[in-house]
Amino acid sequence: MYQTGKLMNWLGRTILLPLSILMLVSVFPARADEPGTRPPKLDSTLAQLAQASATSGEAVNAQAESSAVRLVDGRVQVQIETDAANLAAVKAAVTGAGGDVTGVGRHDTLVQGWLPPDALEAIAARSEVHFIRRPAPVFPLETLQVGNSTSEGLAPINAAAWQAAGHTGAGVKIGIVDLGFVGYSGLLGTDLPAAVVAKNFVDGETDEQLASTTEHGTACAEVIHDIAPGAQLYLAKVGTELDIAEAVAWLISQQVDLISSSIGLYNASPGDGTGFLADVVSQARAAGILWITAAGNDRESHWGGVYSNADADSFHEFANGDDVNCFTFTLIGGGNCAPFFLGTVNLFVRWSDWEQVDQDFDLHLVRWNGTSWQTVASSSDVQNGSPGQTPTEWISANILDFAPYGFRIERISGDKAVNFEVFTPGIISLGFGLYEGLHARSIANLADSPQAVTVAALNVAAPYAQEFYSSEGPTNGPGGAAGGGFNKPDLAGYANVSTQSYGPGIFNGTSSATPHVAGAAALALSANPSFTPAQLQAFLAERAVDMGDSGLDSQFGYGRLTLGDPPIGTEIPSGPLSYYLPIVHK
Repeated sequence: MYQTGKLMNWLGRTILLPLSILMLVSVFPARADEPGTRPPKLDSTLAQLAQASATSGEAVNAQAESSAVRLVDGRVQVQIETDAANLAAVKAAVTGAGGDVTGVGRHDTLVQGWLPPDALEAIAARSEVHFIRRPAPVFPLETLQVGNSTSEGLAPINAAAWQAAGHTGAGVKIGIVDLGFVGYSGLLGTDLPAAVVAKNFVDGETDEQLASTTEHGTACAEVIHDIAPGAQLYLAKVGTELDIAEAVAWLISQQVDLISSSIGLYNASPGDGTGFLADVVSQARAAGILWITAAGNDRESHWGGVYSNADADSFHEFANGDDVNCFTFTLIGGGNCAPFFLGTVNLFVRWSDWEQVDQDFDLHLVRWNGTSWQTVASSSDVQNGSPGQTPTEWISANILDFAPYGFRIERISGDKAVNFEVFTPGIISLGFGLYEGLHARSIANLADSPQAVTVAALNVAAPYAQEFYSSEGPTNGPGGAAGGGFNKPDLAGYANVSTQSYGPGIFNGTSSATPHVAGAAALALSANPSFTPAQLQAFLAERAVDMGDSGLDSQFGYGRLTLGDPPIGTEIPSGPLSYYLPIVHK
């Protein structure tokens, strides 16, 4: 059962707080530029910021705040698509325009850095530049809720017996990649080891700011320390996919054995186990590291389907015949769209056109004004087959009223029946879900990496029910297709546990489930130090308690995490190790 405290929290957010602001006047930004005038090499949000820079600094600040753009000291964080031959020219152009280059990745074709908003259009106009966009944000994969505390997950894992047998994770190094580690220093020597190694990879921040942004990473570290108190921890703070790559390069240099990441991204890849993040996971595996990552919390906040438009009005039609999919629905009165208080909403769509990128779609956030659907915000990037473009749109908006909201997808040009995947992370709280949702293929990016151990979430109390939000597989098929994917998740860990950072019994999400698997892996590795990553993964899979469909399934993977009795001597897993070898997409 969902906890009473969380129910009251939801009621406060969705009923009591909105009632207190119903008299406020909401101002809705206009739709992004129409197709004929859209800057072809700027994402639509950055194009709006560039337009605001021609007005005033106040206009820039207001636009950045309304669309969740990261603006620091008058410069906006960007990623620039180019090619390796023109890397030096692009870097010089950025610094010449008063910007900074903070990172380069993806085989010297992606530049991360900062630009003044009034320089965006000029840099985008350069022939060496393919496209400029906001960095894909990294999300903590916990649900909306979040002295000494010990995770209740130790009991079903049987961790105490392993610790008593002398297997504490001693000699094992674990990297924890997260968005922040607030309060970690105050827990050293109690709920965390006496000393940790820490490094910050977020642009514009110092290592001292590792303890900022969120306590999410601290809670993950606490769970790992509860299970494997002898392990050495390495804390790495990140904010973008390039930050993740830099953090992993550092962790490889530190010779860690395991990486635990309770984070996810959207629109970073087709969701088929390919792309930049999957390559980074493969690099870690080649260095002898087993990477354990969260599946995502999007089971109820995901929709997928093939473009359909029977009435020829350019808007995709969902299965119910409507061209709007509501964020949530009412349980009373038979209506299908309920008033909902969103706060900050992130809305992502990607579609299966990653090679040609010539199927152009726009994404619209809409609000019911009592008589019709009103466009609140749009993402209208150009997809015309030019270099650097991706088949994605992303809206980030701050909404502060109580009304029915939803989204629709508009075809601008193209003729293919593409497959869409839509994610609305973090805004579904009670499992009501999208009015028309889809549990399958709700795995976040990074979690679809074939060489990562992807973790689903269970309630820590017997009978260990699946958490309603826990993302399900399979992955997308090649190129983002609806069919032809492979199974994820791989294992299921525990949620609703106690940490010092969040309090008793409320650290949840696949964020909580993942460090339980990482801690268990550390115990197994300390007992079997010669294990390869594939053998360690097979060991965990063989000891899991099967749940759901017999064998490997798209809800629980191989089943519920447990280590069983501690081994006598070294155990080599007997299962089919071929499953754990790299998956090659043809």
